[in-house]
Amino acid sequence: MIRWVARKRATGSVAPGQMGGHRPYLIEGQDADFLRSRFAEGDVTIKQLVKELADRDVAVDARTVWAFARREGFSFKKNRTRQRAGTS
Repeated sequence: MIRWVARKRATGSVAPGQMGGHRPYLIEGQDADFLRSRFAEGDVTIKQLVKELADRDVAVDARTVWAFARREGFSFKKNRTRQRAGTS
């Protein structure tokens, strides 16, 4: 069936549905406070944070944690002592 005809039958209008819009953040409230405290403690990786959030029953991926960190102004820097392999 043609989609606009189905929309006309279902809604009474052929006007297009809403597109886009704001999607709420997945990390808020107590979970956000938890991440802020973990960032303040020091050395931590995105993978560690994803695992710790999973232990708290928060199902997010690394991209979500990264976006939260950027939004909060945190950054992940390389450790200077580990940038390159030592000479043999």
